Amino acid sequence: MGVKTEEKPKEIIKNHENEVIIDFLSHSDMKIIQRNDYLNFSIDSVLISNFLTINKGRKNIMDLGTGNGVIPMLLSKRTNANIVGIEIQDISVDLACRNIILNKLESQVKIVKGDIKDIQSNFTDQSFDAVITNPPFFKYGGDKSQLNDLDQLTYARHEVLINLEEIIKAGSYLLKFRGNFTMVHRADRLIDILDLMKKYKIEPKKIRFCHTTRNKGAKIILIEGMKGGEGGLVIQPPLYINNNDGSYTEEILKMFGKV
Repeated sequence: MGVKTEEKPKEIIKNHENEVIIDFLSHSDMKIIQRNDYLNFSIDSVLISNFLTINKGRKNIMDLGTGNGVIPMLLSKRTNANIVGIEIQDISVDLACRNIILNKLESQVKIVKGDIKDIQSNFTDQSFDAVITNPPFFKYGGDKSQLNDLDQLTYARHEVLINLEEIIKAGSYLLKFRGNFTMVHRADRLIDILDLMKKYKIEPKKIRFCHTTRNKGAKIILIEGMKGGEGGLVIQPPLYINNNDGSYTEEILKMFGKV
């Protein structure tokens, strides 16, 4: 997979008092360890894991900013490809490693501690068929009142440690020719995303707008591009997450494995 080094966590975090182990969606054979003081998996991870184009040619997949390993876990239900998740925060790396062990995915999923901005130190270029990411959504202009009291939540939600351009640049570096780059982000960042994908030779190929309910504008977008691809963008039908009564729509329930 082009891994130069596979850096392990410096130590396994011993303090587990904030952790819970829960059933992972409807997968009766999977559980996930989470911490209440760290970002837990959300519907965004479920949406993007279902949006990624999977085919026989996708042998190696990278998850940029894997957190506690939720996206690799979800992808392991869709593909037999080798999956790598890179994460910078020590406790998140520890959680991800233990989630992979807990679910007996060690032969398919590897977790690497590292900085995405320095991706070339851990991986050779053009070594992945697909790159997926659920990155920090919010720009940070220096106003600390925007930030969470917990640094780890700030890093997961705001572009403090890494920004949108650095994420897309890293994805382009990792991707083979005609490999897929797949991202979930806020709809109001769409123009920035398209501009940067073009800048780094990733041709946008499909977009799906995600709406909380039918009478609300899109808050989230799912977008996928192809490195070195030809022009031709498909706007998929909108995805509605909730019915008017607040319950999940049938399509979302199918993603959760409830239908």
